[in-house]
Amino acid sequence: MIPANEWWLVMQNYSQAVFPAQIFFYLAALVILVWSCWRPGTFTSQLVKGFFSLAFGWIGLVFFLRLGTDLPAHKAQAFLFLSLAVLFALDLATKTTRFVLPPAGWRRTFTLTGFAVVMLAYPLAGLLSGRPPARWIIPGSYPCPTTALALVFMAAALPVKRRWLYLVSLALLLVWAIPFPLMIQIPKFGVYEDGIMLASGLYSLGMLAINRRSS
Repeated sequence: MIPANEWWLVMQNYSQAVFPAQIFFYLAALVILVWSCWRPGTFTSQLVKGFFSLAFGWIGLVFFLRLGTDLPAHKAQAFLFLSLAVLFALDLATKTTRFVLPPAGWRRTFTLTGFAVVMLAYPLAGLLSGRPPARWIIPGSYPCPTTALALVFMAAALPVKRRWLYLVSLALLLVWAIPFPLMIQIPKFGVYEDGIMLASGLYSLGMLAINRRSS
């Protein structure tokens, strides 16, 4: 395990090396998110899956394999995110999962709140903590906030066929989302905003249990 200051230096070097790609990914996530809430349907579901396939592929290749080689177990982490990229691409090709904003009630409220928290609280945490912008962790091009965003989408997903594809994708996301904040990100590196990812993982896991019980 590397010291916290070295971990943050990896984040800073990555941000500076890929700039302005992280801004593009963040804005793309925001546009697709707004569009999926405004005009849900097959086309927007395909956009969501295409975005996550691209984002997870970028994270696996660029974040871990190219610029994150000083991170512990970076090859295993790259494999996880590249696997997610392939799974979302397969979902895109087979049109398996539909992302549907719940029409009303507490599920709609929780989903919209989850989207807002992930997209706004991550950059806001970097701002309020006094870290320089190069050390802000934002959705789209960083593993944890992108995983958190994907989990909120997955909690609102409706797999109409090939449920194994949905379940495997969700399982890989949860492998990252639940243990890492508790064991590494918060206690070792002080990335307190990754509590958002943990909450997203627990929420999606709870929604899976509710949906399985009602199906």
